[in-house]
Amino acid sequence: MDSTKISVFTFIFLSFSASMFAQAVVPQNETFTIVNEGEIGPFIVEYDGSYRALSVFNAPFQLAFYNTTPNAYTLALRMGLTRSESLFRWVWEANRGNPVGENATFSFGTDGNLVLADADGRIAWQTNTANKGVVAFRLLSNGNMVLLDSKGKFVWQSFDHPTDTLLVGLVFKT
Repeated sequence: MDSTKISVFTFIFLSFSASMFAQAVVPQNETFTIVNEGEIGPFIVEYDGSYRALSVFNAPFQLAFYNTTPNAYTLALRMGLTRSESLFRWVWEANRGNPVGENATFSFGTDGNLVLADADGRIAWQTNTANKGVVAFRLLSNGNMVLLDSKGKFVWQSFDHPTDTLLVGLVFKT
């Protein structure tokens, strides 16, 4: 009887311990790598910069690489309507003051870290969320970029790192 209790206790303890140390992994279909390459948009927008729109969008917000100096790009979130290019505004920047060049990558890997790296591998910006239970990346309709855990809770959000534009729903924390 005592050995049965010990075996059950050992099983429960080991199961609990294993679950505590197990890290959530981002499913392969949620990961991505976007390379800063290709055509530049033909429009002159805020700051007289041209841009490369990325596939990450949720109207009226879209991620893009923009530049105001040749081969010096900033990963930024723009807001505006597709038919009104002159009304686009940059509302959030990942790597302000630390530009990347052509062929830089913006990636979301299975470890849950969102990373902007130059072509030579130098990390220009990251969320520092590797192995913290992140399973998904989303751009919400209010312009908040979020990394979610398996319960849908925010592990990281861009609203916690505002730049120079306040968006509806952004709350300053003390």
